[in-house]
Amino acid sequence: MARPPVDIDTFLDSAKLRPFHFRVVLIGAMAMLVDGFDLGVLSWVLPKISDDFDIARTSLTWVLSTQQVGMVLGAYFIAPIADQIGRRRLLMLCLGAVSACCFMTIFADTLIALAIWRLLTGIFASAVIANMVALTSELAPARHRATMVTMVLAGSMPGAILGSLMQAFLLEDFGWHVAFWIGAAMPLLLLPIMYFFLPESPRFLAARNHGDPRLRRIVSSLMPTGEDFEIAPPVTREGRSGSIALVRDLFRPGLAVPTLLLWLAFISSFGFISAALWKTTVFHDIVQLDWSQVGITTAIGTGFGALGMVTIGVMIDRFGFRAIVPTYFIIGSLGAIGMGLFAPGWGMFVALAINATAQHAAHAGLASVASTLYPTRNRATGVGWAYGAGRAASILGPMYGALALKHDLGAIGYFFLLAVPLASAGIVLWILLSMVKLDPARRAVGH
Repeated sequence: MARPPVDIDTFLDSAKLRPFHFRVVLIGAMAMLVDGFDLGVLSWVLPKISDDFDIARTSLTWVLSTQQVGMVLGAYFIAPIADQIGRRRLLMLCLGAVSACCFMTIFADTLIALAIWRLLTGIFASAVIANMVALTSELAPARHRATMVTMVLAGSMPGAILGSLMQAFLLEDFGWHVAFWIGAAMPLLLLPIMYFFLPESPRFLAARNHGDPRLRRIVSSLMPTGEDFEIAPPVTREGRSGSIALVRDLFRPGLAVPTLLLWLAFISSFGFISAALWKTTVFHDIVQLDWSQVGITTAIGTGFGALGMVTIGVMIDRFGFRAIVPTYFIIGSLGAIGMGLFAPGWGMFVALAINATAQHAAHAGLASVASTLYPTRNRATGVGWAYGAGRAASILGPMYGALALKHDLGAIGYFFLLAVPLASAGIVLWILLSMVKLDPARRAVGH
């Protein structure tokens, strides 16, 4: 006997975890690994490029900034296209474009050419992040949504480890070109896996055509074997909105102030990340660590950062956004202060571990907040524009971090400056989550 028509939102929110969900997390984490490698690759091979081009290291600063500009443009103008054509389709198109850009970078023989290809890489790679967050959020059961989103984002950490291995074993022998060969190959290897095993967002499909056969296949994979079912049409059918309408919808009554607060939180979080690019210089030149000790700080940051990212989702799903994410930002801020106070002793390394765990976790939790705040019809737009606000701030972040170096404030001054944007993110987010009650165990406001 057929069961009552399936409401797709209720069904997905209450679904039990199945191999389907683990497959989505695995593919999403692989996409973040590829994306993380391709976005970080230029900074990892910068000394080799400067030697090959016979120019000073600092002459490549504007090329790094060009990639950041590309990431802003991608978050604002490419990521929202998924709300019109679908998350999966745009993800595959963007990964293909990232591969092509990395391939063309191999043949760049001028700084202008190098900058152009890194600009385009940033544009398409930025859209991958926002849409992988949106897709994972829409496929996840409500009580596991934050866990799945943060587990996917944690995939970027192995990308950084892969970059370190490339530096250690390939860069010296094969030159900087080998990094971009790897960067071009990995998306191509991932595309067939995405094509055959990554589903489109069922919420997106239901909103456009509840009779779509792809939607029925997804529901079947989550339904107990042998049950017959019908999919209920959406209560309010969503037409295809243009990009301007989707952005305008972020500021509809009741959502305008939360959107602005979310952007401020992203700006603060990305402000820390970009200002922290000077950490290696501070540890080596000011704290006077030798290079082996600097390597230890990098390992601590990566390892504990990954730990934070894979565990915060469980904490959010258990205790809620408001109790966890702002608190982690504040703890990260205190960890930054501790690095300055205890440098160069063992307490600095403990504070670094605390900072890395809390900061990476909070940043991943912030993405989960963004994906929960907005409804299906403009989720990719909302997440993309929030990332865009943060990426825009990241262009200026290195200048903020350089203040301590320029004015000889020492390690204490630098790390105290780093604590400010983390504390700001925590306060702003607490205000946002006090205004809008977002429960990760239920559908977000506006669904």
